[in-house]
Amino acid sequence: MKYPLVSACIGVYNRAPFIRECLDSVLAQTWPNMEIVVVDDASTDGTRDILEGYGSSIRLIQRDVNSGLPAITRNQAARAARGSYIAFLDSDDVWHADKTTRQMDFMASHPEIPLSHTLVNILDEHSHIMGIRHGINVVPPTGMIFESLLEHCWITMSSVLVRRSLFDTVGWFDESPRIGIIGEEDLNFFLRVARMYPIGLVAEALAGYRKSSAGISTKLWRATPEAQSFLEVLLNDRALWEGVVSRRRVVEAHTRACLENAAHWRDRGDTKRSLYFSCRGLRYQPFNLHLWDTLGRTFFRRIFPRTG
Repeated sequence: MKYPLVSACIGVYNRAPFIRECLDSVLAQTWPNMEIVVVDDASTDGTRDILEGYGSSIRLIQRDVNSGLPAITRNQAARAARGSYIAFLDSDDVWHADKTTRQMDFMASHPEIPLSHTLVNILDEHSHIMGIRHGINVVPPTGMIFESLLEHCWITMSSVLVRRSLFDTVGWFDESPRIGIIGEEDLNFFLRVARMYPIGLVAEALAGYRKSSAGISTKLWRATPEAQSFLEVLLNDRALWEGVVSRRRVVEAHTRACLENAAHWRDRGDTKRSLYFSCRGLRYQPFNLHLWDTLGRTFFRRIFPRTG
């Protein structure tokens, strides 16, 4: 049996507490033909010393200046990779030992599918399993899932395996600040794939996604819990959705994200952020009664905050 080379591509910046567990999970893979390509994005916390300790077990690329964008290190690792298949792993996440083998078996039996992913466990900072990300029987099955991705990003990057030839068709991860600053380079890439090809799901939890308890970054709060900012950018990027769905469908997805985000922040007492999302939605659907209702509820909460 022929075992194609699989390249595990990891971009890392200041992940000293987790990078060892991440790398060890790749080294423990049962697939017999793998390489590990790591791009260190000018870490300052001792991560580089840990990486150098792995010696020839990994291919280490060291950046002298921090890029500030995950897409840059991800592309750099993938371009340097030698494998016919590329697997991505965030530096604080992990793989189960048979993850690569299970996915490669799936890809071999589905030659028409260029990208597959798996279910993932949610991990806390101590690597305890907290559940299945997105839940069981919720992630869309194998097929054309472009519309489903408009509603939510169901794919976890650390579970993704692609045929290298896919990049020749859809391009690399978008390195532009307009996408990177809102943290949606993953979704942008998945939509570019999904508009052309079916996406494969191996419906087993074969990776672990680290959920930090540090709270939501002030830089990315506009993407919580749904990718409203990205969908607003998408509305003006006709090449990504035209011919697959109507503009009205993208507007509807944007409105839904605004409603969910507004309710999310209002329930947490942050009426300012809640008002922001209601107003962003009304910009594109000024006569939407649900948005006006949400706006009114938020104003009421702002005037009469909960006590106790």
